[in-house]
Amino acid sequence: MAHHLSDALTTPAATARAYREAGWWTDATAHGWVAELARSAPDSPAAIGPVSTMTYGELDEAARRFASGLLAQGFRRGDVIGVQLPNMPDFLTVFLGIQAMGAVPCMLPMPYRRRELEPLLAHGEAKGLICLSGLDNYDLATVTAELESALPALETVIALGDAPPPGSLPFAELAATDIGPIADPPTADDPAVLAFTSGTSAAPKAIVHAHRTLSAACKALGANIVTEADDVVMCAPAYSHAFGLLVLVATIAAGAASATMGFYSPDALAETIRRTRATVFCGGPVHVFLGRKAELWTPEFTGSLKRSFIGGAPTPEEAVRLMDEASPNGKAYQIWGMSEVLVPVMNTVDAPAPLRFSTVGTAWKDHEARVVGDDGCALAPGEEGHLETRGPFQIASYFGNAKATAETFHADGWFRTGDLARMDGKGHIFMSGRAKDLIIRGGVKINPVDVELAMDAHPAVAQSAILPYPDPVLGERACLVLVMAPGETLTLDEVRAYLDGQGIAKLRWPERLEFAASMPMTASRKIIKGKLIEQLGLA
Repeated sequence: MAHHLSDALTTPAATARAYREAGWWTDATAHGWVAELARSAPDSPAAIGPVSTMTYGELDEAARRFASGLLAQGFRRGDVIGVQLPNMPDFLTVFLGIQAMGAVPCMLPMPYRRRELEPLLAHGEAKGLICLSGLDNYDLATVTAELESALPALETVIALGDAPPPGSLPFAELAATDIGPIADPPTADDPAVLAFTSGTSAAPKAIVHAHRTLSAACKALGANIVTEADDVVMCAPAYSHAFGLLVLVATIAAGAASATMGFYSPDALAETIRRTRATVFCGGPVHVFLGRKAELWTPEFTGSLKRSFIGGAPTPEEAVRLMDEASPNGKAYQIWGMSEVLVPVMNTVDAPAPLRFSTVGTAWKDHEARVVGDDGCALAPGEEGHLETRGPFQIASYFGNAKATAETFHADGWFRTGDLARMDGKGHIFMSGRAKDLIIRGGVKINPVDVELAMDAHPAVAQSAILPYPDPVLGERACLVLVMAPGETLTLDEVRAYLDGQGIAKLRWPERLEFAASMPMTASRKIIKGKLIEQLGLA
């Protein structure tokens, strides 16, 4: 059966053949790995939850039961099923079960509600949606009715948890289905997952990875993150986000265990690491810094860690050093990737301390990376420019968005990541921010990252962001937005005096100060600046 999402899988035939011949693209799938582990290591832990552990034998059975339940409900190979679930063992069952019967899981962040969900489900022509019921302040019955009314393709809402609303299908019913044959199983060339770039809505950038690209990237990632089958991996970012999903599937590829934490808090994160004796930690800078504020990074919690990988958002060297120093038996590394290209650049496990703190590594084996100027020409080592990549983990186009594809993908396969970076003479890549975050003031490009990092370190500040606002003479000026610590306040003059003391040039100081109760965040804990601009009326 042809899949409408296959329209996005446009890698040239010659390129695809080269990737297969080089051994990058194989017939491996995540559900296939689980089936193999169920035969070879059925009692090995796959997912460690707060109250119970699911083995690979149990996970394989649960995924096949769920797959059979979906087929019994009329789902078929090629259907899209939205998945909005936290990091819990049942996420693995759902994700793998959908893939096993040939449908495509569509990753949906937990904070999204009807307004954010509707355009994404519509763009993917989702036939089903599985989400969590029984959540406080989430009227799933109303959301379900509104979505089904607005989306003709959406036929079934599956509710996992307490009190499934009327009109929904209880997950427990599908999970109890007798295992039957899958008459039309997927191939490695089929779509494996549908995701969307952070903050997209009106014109979504829809990312479709085939099983080949997903399994290739996760196998490579596992070579550095999950090095042993007896590793226990604590991943703080959501599995519905590229960072979290890659770590989850890389853990499966290694036959290791995922330590699951349904909802994040510093205490829950530290407690999960301690209880499961996690050997690997993956998280963002925000997880590291909030843990420090809660005074949780002590040997009691970090003594079991062998490796920590910090990324998913602009990562100051301080965050990686902090985690490294807090882990008496482990090392910390900076990590980078994105939904479109997964992990084409990596630090290897033997990277020396200065580099694993300050750089995201080098291009991984058959991948390529380069830094170019606005004109597309390669820059000399040390010069800041646009990071571009090319290789076998990368998608070839966005689904249903030709304009975004033309703006981002070159005809020769190079992908403009949107990140600003420098590359040294040995190929080490140093990230320096997002190109779209640059403020162009009187023709001068100002990178806000250093100012934001300095403000985040201020004891009175919980979070900060620098945003552009229009100016009739200079084009743009810089506005600083602060979320203050309880009981604290700052004036613009105090901010400027502080930045002056931090050695930040006056040219880069903010010219306006606004306050927010909280920041709109992505699933990977990045600030959604476009939404913040809308909220503050800065456009």
